[in-house]
Amino acid sequence: MGEAFVVEYPERNSYGEVMKGYFSLMRGFGLEFANRCDRLLAPKRGPRWFDDYVAERNEEDPTRVRRRQSPSDPSFFLKELIYTEWSPYREVVPDSQDLRVLSKKIVDTRNTWLHFSDEPSVVQLRDAADLIRGFGVKSAMKVEGPAARMIKRIDRIRNGQYPPQPPAQKDSEAPSAAADSGEPPADDIPLAPVAEEPRPPIGSLWRGPIPKRRVRVTKTRDVVDVATGASLRGEIAGDVAEKVRQWTSARPLGDLWVDMDGAVGGFVEGQERLLGYTGEDPEGETARGFLIRRFYDLRDGRVIDIDTGAALTDTVPESGIDEARQIEAAAAEAMEPGGTIRITNYGDVLYIDEAGMSRIAVAAPKAWFPGHLG
Repeated sequence: MGEAFVVEYPERNSYGEVMKGYFSLMRGFGLEFANRCDRLLAPKRGPRWFDDYVAERNEEDPTRVRRRQSPSDPSFFLKELIYTEWSPYREVVPDSQDLRVLSKKIVDTRNTWLHFSDEPSVVQLRDAADLIRGFGVKSAMKVEGPAARMIKRIDRIRNGQYPPQPPAQKDSEAPSAAADSGEPPADDIPLAPVAEEPRPPIGSLWRGPIPKRRVRVTKTRDVVDVATGASLRGEIAGDVAEKVRQWTSARPLGDLWVDMDGAVGGFVEGQERLLGYTGEDPEGETARGFLIRRFYDLRDGRVIDIDTGAALTDTVPESGIDEARQIEAAAAEAMEPGGTIRITNYGDVLYIDEAGMSRIAVAAPKAWFPGHLG
């Protein structure tokens, strides 16, 4: 991508490293795209082509939010590429439906990262980098290279190959900070009482120690205590099968655990996560659980799977059609051009745009695209 663009790659699977990698990649993508536009459009439209275009768009649509636009902001130029048929941006990249679908996914990912409460991991960063890489391939942009290197770095982090591990140090060679400082060993320092933290939203990283009680989901979709073999069905509130689906659709590895307050946890993508509760879910959570790796749009009042073009009400069984129609009506009421529709494994249907995130419906598996909710 050249020395003018600096993309920083993550050093580990932490929130700060993931966000550093994402925003530096997006910045490089935006700068390269803006430079290409200047190179190709300024000779035909004049050196002030961008300011003239923004003014023209504002005049054409007076309802638009009139604010200072940046030519290197992907959230601006990608929306124009997607929704404006006469946009000059369609002159600088191939005018194809495939590229517009990729553009929509990149916009949706950006909206999601800015407003979804879950802390992104390197897995989500890999998905985002793969979208940028795909855009680079289809438009012959140099950002393809850094995006591919980002993916390779993430794979090495996930496989334990990065960062390189230093040689193991013998105990006799390890320096003693306590001895050097004259401070007493840490075990001798009295600890102040720590206030108990409230539970984070479902899907977030598990806070505090992992409880000892282990439970296992059987092949018959029962949940049993590993130590006693007793079923937990008597402890689970509501529809047991739906609870189990919600806990397991993120594919946690190994046994789950249950805390004294009924909080259920497990390892998802190598991290300890809060999966749900044996009792009723806490009130007030907007987006419970994990985002499904699917992207949706609204076309002519219908919710569409943008990968297949299929409409929600054309795919659900008869038992879910009324509920699906209600979901489409809620989406039509909320949706604006450039907005994002996503769904979590709990069935929370989310509308996300630059202003924030809201839950517009809760979908049962029978009222959503078959197979998408697991």
